Amino acid sequence: MKDVEYAYAVAYIKTLENKMLTRSDMESLISADGIAAAKRILAERGWTGKDTGEILKNELARAWEAAYEVLGEDTPIDVLIYENDFHNLKTVLKATVARADWSKMVLSPHTVEPSLIAECIKSGDWEQLPEFLRDTAKGAYELLTETMDGQLAEIYIDKAELIAVLERAKAEKDNFLIGWAELLVKLASLKTAWRCIKAGKSQEFLKNAIADSNLYVKLTSCESIDDVKAVISAEFSDADTETLASFEKWCDNKKLAYVKGAKAESFSFRPIMAFLIGKTFEIQAVRIILSCKENEIGQEIIRERLRDMYV
Repeated sequence: MKDVEYAYAVAYIKTLENKMLTRSDMESLISADGIAAAKRILAERGWTGKDTGEILKNELARAWEAAYEVLGEDTPIDVLIYENDFHNLKTVLKATVARADWSKMVLSPHTVEPSLIAECIKSGDWEQLPEFLRDTAKGAYELLTETMDGQLAEIYIDKAELIAVLERAKAEKDNFLIGWAELLVKLASLKTAWRCIKAGKSQEFLKNAIADSNLYVKLTSCESIDDVKAVISAEFSDADTETLASFEKWCDNKKLAYVKGAKAESFSFRPIMAFLIGKTFEIQAVRIILSCKENEIGQEIIRERLRDMYV
């Protein structure tokens, strides 16, 4: 795209960004007297749908439709959807092997139709899948059918997802995108190491799960959570490592902080990518609030669960 086309696209997306929920809106949702009241507030702000799932799905779909409307096919924002594609691979693979229905468990938007994934699993014709997913699908199928270990297949796919995102970013040769991908891989590897050791997983399991090649030796040598915390502190001196939950929250805030700088640009896909990432976190926050309202969880707990940009 040319600079003038990007300028138009960014200007249009900024009008949508200005319509995102404010801190005041979030506070109103948190303070709402029950789930029905919270949904009325969202309806007043243009969020539509019959139930919670549909409300969130519709809002995310609108954001992506807007992004694709103003951007050409050569822009790399679809790398943000890889997470859904790999999630759908896990879902369809396990359901197909178990002869179960996967249709209501897949995520949108996606770049690969879940039905195509199912077709390839049944036929063994992996060439129909795009290159970024092909080898992973074949390898995960072989691993699952040989071991019948669903968790092992999941970590295989999760690791492949991170590597695919990083490879795509490097292929685009965009420093912002590469930095984003490297941050994702690093944070995911740190969280994975913590979870594995907390769950008492074997060192072999840990080795199969770590995607960050730069931290691989350090993390696979960890024998305790304190060891993992030491690696985290060496990488990020300001990280909150009090608990796994507080570290995961810090990781989300770190990702949000990274993309905020791109919002000031006008002649690239970066502000639109930042908008989509911000929209994802906005929807995540609304999901937390609505879930808590449905389960009659108090306001203070809701605030503890939300990310810094909303409270």
